[in-house]
Amino acid sequence: MKILICAHDATITGGANRSLLMIIDRLLDTYGVQNIEVIVPRKHGSFNDALKERGIKWYGSLYFGVTSSIRNDGKDWMRISKVYGGYVLESILSVFFARKLKGKKYDLVYTNTRGPILGAKIAKKLHIPHVVHVREFGAEKPLWGFWGYEKMYQMSDKIILISQALYNEYAQHVPKDKLVAIPNGIDSPLGLPFHVHRDKTQFNMVLTGRLVPDKGHADAILALKELKNRGYKNIHLYIAGSLQADMHIGWYEKKLKEMITENNLEEDITFCGEVKDMISLREKMDVELMTAIKETFGRVTIEGMRSGLVVIGSNTGGTVELIQDNVTGLLYQQGDPIDLADKIQEVYDSPSYAEKLAKSGYEYVQTHYTAQENVKRVYDVLKEVVGGGI
Repeated sequence: MKILICAHDATITGGANRSLLMIIDRLLDTYGVQNIEVIVPRKHGSFNDALKERGIKWYGSLYFGVTSSIRNDGKDWMRISKVYGGYVLESILSVFFARKLKGKKYDLVYTNTRGPILGAKIAKKLHIPHVVHVREFGAEKPLWGFWGYEKMYQMSDKIILISQALYNEYAQHVPKDKLVAIPNGIDSPLGLPFHVHRDKTQFNMVLTGRLVPDKGHADAILALKELKNRGYKNIHLYIAGSLQADMHIGWYEKKLKEMITENNLEEDITFCGEVKDMISLREKMDVELMTAIKETFGRVTIEGMRSGLVVIGSNTGGTVELIQDNVTGLLYQQGDPIDLADKIQEVYDSPSYAEKLAKSGYEYVQTHYTAQENVKRVYDVLKEVVGGGI
């Protein structure tokens, strides 16, 4: 099998390209895929470097996707220009790549995330199957432009969705015959030493994810304020994640810091930026927070459990598929920082209860959401669309 992959980003700051690298590695090493080549939307980036290290041929181009998850922030005119301008650009690029790569004889095109339409257009011009691996809900009312549900359905042979919640969303808009729900696989280390970090002088929480509105950082900040009002003075929140410059939402980080200042939490919250060694950071933590408004899956939820942390997540999206409430972690009412504060207080006040939750979550994710199972199911889909005989 020869596969052309269309990537959405040239960095590895988010989970999507880390998941893609995991799939590429195992398709080549375990399933004997003959050749994988990748189109990347930049000529330089950490993702490009990772491909080069693996000896995988990649083609750097200039595209930026044809959708937008951010709206109603006063810059919609920019986002509309991006969505429709991006469509025109990728339509032109698809002609170039189809001509350039015609002799490669790929068996299919695989697009990672729903951001670009380029892969689907190349597949159509080369008359080969197209599979899109969708990893995002988008905002409440996203700008899908020309790459909405129906168009994606029409131009794809299969649509892989990384959670049942995302599958249910798509099933409301298109027939189910092309939809496949495959829970995301996480290649974070298994069997890390299980320990409960109980520093008597400090209770540490980490919230991991890009600085974007969908991650719901305000819940964590206001919950911490509530806990301080209740007399809990030694709880510290670490926010691990960076601002994605090309999304033009610098206002969001500014808004969070203003909220922190208004609530006198400057000494209680640390912005860590992009953290390369999350395992070492998590060794110092007690709790992992997942406060996203509607997380599609949640790599960090699994990573937190594998590090032996108590994970407290919002009761929305794919998070409810990962956390069994009061068994492998806790769920709180998303958007309700008082409820989140209540859940944090529960584990703070009862170390034995916290350890029970952490141990249960830790044991559960040793055998669930593994890279091996995920890639096997992805490979089965790819094999199906090319006829099953390759």
